[in-house]
Amino acid sequence: MENSIDSKNRIASFLKDSDITTLLLAIAASCYGLTLVYSATFKNLTEDKLMTSDVRSMLVSVIMGIVIAVVVSAVDYEIISKLWPIIAIGCAGLMVFTFLFGKAPESRPDARSWLDLKIFYFQPSELLKVGFIITFSYHLDLVKDRINDIKTVILLVVHMVVPVGLVLMTGDAGSALIFLIMFIGMLFLAKVHWGYFVAGICALIVGFVAAWRMGIISGLQRTRIVALFYPEQYEAVMYQQEHGLIAMGSGGMWGQGLLKGDMTQALSGGVPENQNDMVLTVAGEELGFAGAMAVILLLGFLVLRVMKTALGARDNVGYLMCSGIAVMLFAQVVVNVGMELSLLPCIGITLPLFSAGGSSSLCIYLALGLEFSIYRYSKANRQRLFYTT
Repeated sequence: MENSIDSKNRIASFLKDSDITTLLLAIAASCYGLTLVYSATFKNLTEDKLMTSDVRSMLVSVIMGIVIAVVVSAVDYEIISKLWPIIAIGCAGLMVFTFLFGKAPESRPDARSWLDLKIFYFQPSELLKVGFIITFSYHLDLVKDRINDIKTVILLVVHMVVPVGLVLMTGDAGSALIFLIMFIGMLFLAKVHWGYFVAGICALIVGFVAAWRMGIISGLQRTRIVALFYPEQYEAVMYQQEHGLIAMGSGGMWGQGLLKGDMTQALSGGVPENQNDMVLTVAGEELGFAGAMAVILLLGFLVLRVMKTALGARDNVGYLMCSGIAVMLFAQVVVNVGMELSLLPCIGITLPLFSAGGSSSLCIYLALGLEFSIYRYSKANRQRLFYTT
């Protein structure tokens, strides 16, 4: 009887110290995403199946992700941060393994950025993002007293170049852009002097122009950038984005109704891959402007919740980790939405917790598990301070 009471007390205490609001926001986003992915793919269902492979793999990854997030939340994030050498070596090794044995989609044979896990395809660059947040946060904390020394900044840049090089090696230019945004955002939140950002922006512009002129940026990547400015000359390249805009526009304020999407696009084959990178077009077409805004607001509130945890963290490492997670989510939302609105080139970035990518959802829940840990142990620390004063 006493054991039963103790168990109930431990569970009650665990739940009391958990970031339930953020978890519910994430679950709500995943449920909404699963609904959109189901609606985008249900026409491919056969009579003997209840869900498509996209929905099944996403459902499995969400369930696994929630379990992992809860487990990670029980581990003190300070212990996790001190495992940074193992995390760094493990992530780098996994990326090299992917380069050697990874799978590439038929449309992009040069992008060997996936591993076939049979249940779903896993993209190691998603895990690398979480690893980068942990290792870079620890690095920033180590050098916080000399954060503006030129030598320190150079070493921080080297820290960023390694993961960017690894993802570019596998042909994943989209993830490289997200790493760059995460790097800049985390430096800004670590209070690096603004002069370095000015110098960095100038260096990026010069580097981009040089890479363009030297042909380093070439092939499909180059074409997608040019197509944004001359869409009428690159109809084939802009097909997905243009039809995505038409689909969203056809939804009006309230949409055509769930499971009734692609009605206006049926004769032209619809929006390609609308269950993946173009999932916002499903919300816009079927649930209208209101449905699309609900997606943006859910993700916006999620980012704000993570940043709130960052500001209440018990130490600098916790603050930086949460900040990194918030920047990662924000970057992916901005790039994906910009892509779907034809403001940015189509570079294969998923919409967090909404796109069908199983590895993306799984790793985002892993990152949220870190946020839950920071919330839990920072709250416990505040309670100790309260009772000892």
